[in-house]
Amino acid sequence: MNKSSHTEIYLEAAKNWYESQRAQNGSMNTNVMNAGLIVSRMMADGMPITDDRLYSDGKSQVRGLSGPAIAKILEQHGETRIFTREGGRTSRGTVFLAAAIRDVLNNTQLSGSDPVDVVYISSQLEAFFTKCVRIDYFDKQRITVDIDHTKPLSSVVSDILKAAAERSDKPTGAVLQHLVGAKLQLRFPDEKIGTDRANAADLHTDREGDFQVGTTAFHVTTAPMEKLISRCVENKRAGYRPVILTLDSKVQAARQMADNVGMSEQISVQSAEIFIGTNIEEMSTYDGDHIRYSLAKLIRTYNMRIHDIEVDKSLMIDEPRWIINALDRGN
Repeated sequence: MNKSSHTEIYLEAAKNWYESQRAQNGSMNTNVMNAGLIVSRMMADGMPITDDRLYSDGKSQVRGLSGPAIAKILEQHGETRIFTREGGRTSRGTVFLAAAIRDVLNNTQLSGSDPVDVVYISSQLEAFFTKCVRIDYFDKQRITVDIDHTKPLSSVVSDILKAAAERSDKPTGAVLQHLVGAKLQLRFPDEKIGTDRANAADLHTDREGDFQVGTTAFHVTTAPMEKLISRCVENKRAGYRPVILTLDSKVQAARQMADNVGMSEQISVQSAEIFIGTNIEEMSTYDGDHIRYSLAKLIRTYNMRIHDIEVDKSLMIDEPRWIINALDRGN
C-alpha cells in the first residue's frame, strides 16, 4: 500500500468522524475543528498517540492546544483570518473531542507492510481540517471588513469585494450584484429595482439586464464573457442602452471584447467600484458627514436585500457600531 492509499484511508476516517459531530441543523462546533487540527499535528510525532502526548494537567486539557497554536497550523495551510482566540483550550468538551479523534486515528486499520509516512499524512489531515474551518466557520460568518468612511468609497467597495473573495465559496459576484442593487435603490427610490437572487441572474426575466432603469440595462459581472457582449448587442437592437459593471481589474478585458465585435462605442463598460462609490459621494454632495451617513445606508440597504432575497444570510456585511449608531440617530 503506497503513501497515497494510506492518506486516503486516514482522511476518510477523519471525514467520517467530523461529519458525525455535525448538529441536526448542519452547524459544527468550532471545538470539533480545534480538536481535529491539534491532534492531526500530534500525528507527525508518531503513532499511536498516547495519553501522555494527548493530555496535560491531569487530563484536564489537551497538550499544546491554544489559540496561537491553532493559528499557526491554519497559517501554514494558507488561512490567516482570526479563528478562535483560545483554540477551545478552556472548554472541557474539547478534551473529549480530542480523545475521540485520537482514538479514530489510532484505530485506523492499514493493510500491507509499507511504512506509513506520518508526517505527510499529518499535513494532509491538517489541510482537511483547515478546509473545514473555512467552510463551516468563515463561510458561515457575515462578511467582516474595516469600513472606513474617510476613504474614497470606491476603495471601501473594493475592500468589501476583497473580503468576499477570501471565502472558499467565492461569493464576490453575488455581493457585487447586491451592492449595485442597493446603490440603485438609494439613487432611484421611486423605481422598481430588480430583486432576483444572484444565482438567478441568467434566468429569463422581463428586464433587459440584471437591473433596468429607464431604457438603460445594467449587467453586473465579475467575469465578463462573450455571451454577455452578445446580450448587450441584443439590448441595442431592442432600443436599450447596455452598461456593463465589472471589477476595476476586468474593465479593460470587457472593453476589448466589445471592441472585438465593433461595439466599443455602443456598450458602456464601467468599474463597479467607481460606479457605486462615486455615485454615493455625489448623492451626499461630497460632504464628509453626509458621505458617512450615505455609506451606512448603502450597507444597511445591501443587508436588507440579502435578508429578503438570498437564502445564504452569511452574505450580509457585519455592521460596525458607527453604522448602527448613525442610522439609529438618522444622521
